[in-house]
Amino acid sequence: MLRASSQRRFQYPEWFSPMKMLKAGVFGLMGFFSAGAFSADLATLQSLPLLTMDKWEYIGGFRLPSDSYGESNVTYSEGIIALGANGKSMYVVGHTYQQAIAEFSIPTLVNSLKVTDFKYATVMQNFSRVLNRPESGNTQNMDRIGGMAYVNGQLLVNTYVYYDAAASATHTTLVVKNAANLASSAVGGYHRYSARAHATGWISKIPSSWQAELGGTYITGDSSGKAIISRLSVGPSAFVFDPTNPSLGSLAPSAIQLTKLLDFSLDHILGIGSQTMESYMFNTTLKNNLWNHLSKAIYGFIVPGTRTYMTVGFNGGMTSGIGYKITQDNGDVCGGYCAYKASDYANYYWLWDMNDLLKVKAGQMNSYDVKPHAYGKFDRPYANTGFNAIIGGSFDENTNTLYLSLERGDALPYSGWAPSIVAFKLNMAGQSPPLPPVNPSATVVN
Repeated sequence: MLRASSQRRFQYPEWFSPMKMLKAGVFGLMGFFSAGAFSADLATLQSLPLLTMDKWEYIGGFRLPSDSYGESNVTYSEGIIALGANGKSMYVVGHTYQQAIAEFSIPTLVNSLKVTDFKYATVMQNFSRVLNRPESGNTQNMDRIGGMAYVNGQLLVNTYVYYDAAASATHTTLVVKNAANLASSAVGGYHRYSARAHATGWISKIPSSWQAELGGTYITGDSSGKAIISRLSVGPSAFVFDPTNPSLGSLAPSAIQLTKLLDFSLDHILGIGSQTMESYMFNTTLKNNLWNHLSKAIYGFIVPGTRTYMTVGFNGGMTSGIGYKITQDNGDVCGGYCAYKASDYANYYWLWDMNDLLKVKAGQMNSYDVKPHAYGKFDRPYANTGFNAIIGGSFDENTNTLYLSLERGDALPYSGWAPSIVAFKLNMAGQSPPLPPVNPSATVVN
């Protein structure tokens, strides 16, 4: 139970009366951890419970219209999304070829397991290309958007080079200065992250209770699962930064320092233990369902009311192993890595104890020695049409709602597909004492 003390920085907000809340029967963790409610000390944070996946409740979803708006459309989108102002809208990256961004209003969610029951979002801003618009140009030919976040009226955009064999891309992040005017806004950057391609994916806001302890307001991260694994974090990463820093707000390129919380490399792969890299990453023993050549984290954020950093994405080859340019059991010939069984894929989660990440920040633990406190298939029920990989995510701190975009989630009438959007509500009500973590579905390979 959280306590106030003369030796702690914890203070109840003015509107909060513990006795009244007890009498009302609503003394739950989520009452404490709404955005901006308080700042907590280290002992309070370290005593928070670890997340268990049963706290996510599916609440429905919506569809994205496939018509062309401006410079692109959502067909064959790589799925990157970010919530807009007050969580009422969503920024979406369109077709892979254009990498343009549009804004859609979020319709009323329909709680159905059929995508065809969903309502369509309405376009608010047409698709606009931004990669080549910084005043300094796009000198390193960034050609993919890896993550976005709406911050104080601006849109932060992480980018990367799809096939950077030389791992030479250094300036990865731009800022659309006026997110309400995608078509003609000035664009700042490209700014340079100290972690380079290890941090060119998601951007998520840190709950206010954690910001002082972590020394920043946002987390950026990424993982392998893209071309040229040697330049990537071979496991989900997490780096803290402050996007309100004046240098990031400038139009001219600048260097953005990041604080490492979680990071891996080809020399220090997540969970590899004593196995050879080839055996582990191809899962030749069929005992590695943690991380391999088919694993990819798409979105990561600190879950309010918990001490869990949650990363979600997808995994494959967990039970059948992995081959390269093989013929699968259904006769399909793969162009790269794939599972021997065509059905051996699943959306996945990896949950990390913030106590471990704090040790990394303090220099008491290597970032690559951290292992998840729980991981496994994201098997909560939701609308899908088979295996639809998670390809984007965004968390609404005001409503505790996690939005996920799903690859091929919406089949188009004649051909092709568009992502669908599904939503999950975090329900921590009634939980008082910390709960033990869910045991991983299999022991981490050592």
